[in-house]
Amino acid sequence: MDDAQVKFNIFDFKFTPLNRNAKSKNSLSILKEAIQHINDEKTQKQKAIVIDRHDNREGTESRNIFISSAAYLLKDKIFKCRIALIREHKIPTLVNRTTYSLTSFDELGDKAIAETTNFYIDVSGDIPVVCCEFNNNGPRILDIEYYFRYITSHSMLKISKACKASLHMDSSVSNVLDSITDVLKFRIKTKPNRLSYLYQEVEDPFISNLNALANTVSPNSLKIEASFRDISKSSGQSKNIPAVNLIKRVLSAIKNDSNVTEEFDDFYVEYEGEGGIEDSFNLLKGKKEIIITCSYKSPGNYNTKELYDFTKIEFAKYLQERIFEKP
Repeated sequence: MDDAQVKFNIFDFKFTPLNRNAKSKNSLSILKEAIQHINDEKTQKQKAIVIDRHDNREGTESRNIFISSAAYLLKDKIFKCRIALIREHKIPTLVNRTTYSLTSFDELGDKAIAETTNFYIDVSGDIPVVCCEFNNNGPRILDIEYYFRYITSHSMLKISKACKASLHMDSSVSNVLDSITDVLKFRIKTKPNRLSYLYQEVEDPFISNLNALANTVSPNSLKIEASFRDISKSSGQSKNIPAVNLIKRVLSAIKNDSNVTEEFDDFYVEYEGEGGIEDSFNLLKGKKEIIITCSYKSPGNYNTKELYDFTKIEFAKYLQERIFEKP
């Protein structure tokens, strides 16, 4: 059996304490209190805290998530965690590897299928830094963010008023916002049912026009590519202010609420920055990554001890390099 190639993304985990706790709590202490509560529920009541991320979304399937484990490794100063997503709407089938016949899960009883995602939280600094496995079918970074936001907010522990997962990017959203002066080209892909929410967050006529188009022809998805002038051509032409405003509004919405990221299947822009420097930004492919090779314990199941041991080494190298890169 070939080894697995596992991709991890990195993000800072920032919590904002309530005003009354501003002097006594910070991101680190809030995170630890949340994990303690999760573990207490499991050890004292023998149950997990299950949260439906889509609880307030009409016409959307439930997305029930829970932390299945969160162990602190003192030597590494890391919380080794796993989050699960319960698959209640589309159950897979079993395949016989010899005959390739399929067997359905007809009688699960009180059991359900779950997808799991591994993530490791470094707590050696003031701001927790998370190394999170990318699992296309399972829980993602925004699920982790929502889960901890819910637990620490007024809904449960009442110790924070905000929680944000700030992805480490090759080029940050803030950098693009600060430097963009003109748009050369952009590519946007999304689903029609996301456009109403996007317009609420972005408030740009381009999005409302896309919504009108979707309502007219009812496509499964919308992909828009727009070119204004070729990259590396003379920048003596007048700036495309409406396009700049659109990109800035989208990026500002993403910066203010990382959930907006999920509404795009693709978001790519080529732009001109200060001093005429040309650059590009890819929202979905510009994330910092760590790629780990590990073995399988059984078909489809990683050797999780090996995965952690290898990831820990590369994660530590990444954090050390990041320290040296800071001015």
